[in-house]
Amino acid sequence: MRTAMPQVLSFPRWVAWLVPVVIWCGLSGDARATTATIVQSREDGAPAAEQAKLRGAVEKALQAMQIGLIAVRDMEAVIAGEAQLQGCYSELCFERLGRLLDSQLVVHFRAKPLAGAGKKPGLQLSIALFDGEVGAMGAQLEEQCAECSESQAADKLGELTRRAVLQSAGRPRGVLEVYSQPAGAAVFVDGTELGITPYKRAAFAGRHKVVLGHIGYRSEQRETEVTQGAPQRVDVTLALGSEPAPETVEKTPVYKKWWFWVAIGGAAVAASAITVGVVLGTRAADRGVPAPANTLTVSF
Repeated sequence: MRTAMPQVLSFPRWVAWLVPVVIWCGLSGDARATTATIVQSREDGAPAAEQAKLRGAVEKALQAMQIGLIAVRDMEAVIAGEAQLQGCYSELCFERLGRLLDSQLVVHFRAKPLAGAGKKPGLQLSIALFDGEVGAMGAQLEEQCAECSESQAADKLGELTRRAVLQSAGRPRGVLEVYSQPAGAAVFVDGTELGITPYKRAAFAGRHKVVLGHIGYRSEQRETEVTQGAPQRVDVTLALGSEPAPETVEKTPVYKKWWFWVAIGGAAVAASAITVGVVLGTRAADRGVPAPANTLTVSF
């Protein structure tokens, strides 16, 4: 008499990629579909046809993980309004771009030809994934594809993209809260300006450097430790003084401040200057917070 064997359920490979992303969205409290903006370096020297194929591989990898893509024309419209974002690959620029496009992820890929004596030296592939929930890089991966064909390079870049998404989604995170006396101080977390006090936002678990700058007050710096699943509060009383705000604050005009347009922790920030940015009218404002009244809305 035969013994019935237990049935083994098999799942497509993409389910394994999707699960952490679903958990990620659930933990962030965002019921909307995750969206990504793809930024491509164009100064690397690879042929245009090859670059297009590589971009297609990044798009395919993201779509396989149920991540929506921001249209290229939408990104171009934003950059047309803020030319300083063109060719800028810093966390500060990714923060701004993601906010204006209502995009949770900014995926920057590069494909730089390798120097070599071979007929086809190959490419140096890299993926940098900016996590808009926390305002920081969630993953940065790099891999050589020596003597690769275009198809092989595209497959490898697609795999790098999937790994970067999973790495960022799997990183433990908590909540960072920063309060100051007086309120309205610019908040820099690990060198990137992310808002003004009172400030409340998700942050990767671990140590962070927080700098507060306020015109007419001395800047203050604090080291803090964010633990997984818990809020970490930082309270700072600023002292009056002649010291200017941090240099990065002085270099950025007030109407181009990221916090000028975005409410941090659910509170709208009052605005008084005219924007040069473009916010797409086809999308909801960031995290359900209405766009400021002086924001130019463009529909496509």
